[in-house]
Amino acid sequence: MKRPFGYFPGRAFLSTLVLAFVLSGLPLAQSPDTDAGKQLLRDFAGSDDTDALLRHPKVRPQLQELLGSELPRLMGNLDVRGSVEVVGGDLSVSGNAPHQGTVEEAVVCISFYNMTVGAAIFSKGTITAYSRGKTYDSLPRCVRDWITQVNSEHQDRIHQPKNVRMAGSP
Repeated sequence: MKRPFGYFPGRAFLSTLVLAFVLSGLPLAQSPDTDAGKQLLRDFAGSDDTDALLRHPKVRPQLQELLGSELPRLMGNLDVRGSVEVVGGDLSVSGNAPHQGTVEEAVVCISFYNMTVGAAIFSKGTITAYSRGKTYDSLPRCVRDWITQVNSEHQDRIHQPKNVRMAGSP
């Protein structure tokens, strides 16, 4: 039997699967919002106006959704913070509760590709990560890099690790 052009034997199954995802309310894929992301990058990279970024209408609702009742703890653990950094494809805001560095800390990462938000809170020796994904691999690199720093108590930023050899021009 000759198949028509474009025939795919699993088309009915695939259509049913797509319909099930649509009806479930789950997104099929995270669509990029590059214009909004580029604007955020221009407005906030290197900026000290971290409050404006964290209150941004594309950021705050996602933080509220991800953290729920833990949002005040996140904000308390970001009370002392520096400027907005760029880490990979994310804008990053990190900090700590007053006089509690290495004890109570937090980070928020905003992808300037698709405007998704990830966050983490370090409190009483435990890091709780917040993301749409449910695995460590699905966390933004920005959050994972922050976790590495928190777990080293930021020592690798302060003291040269034993396996680092300095080389440079004479």
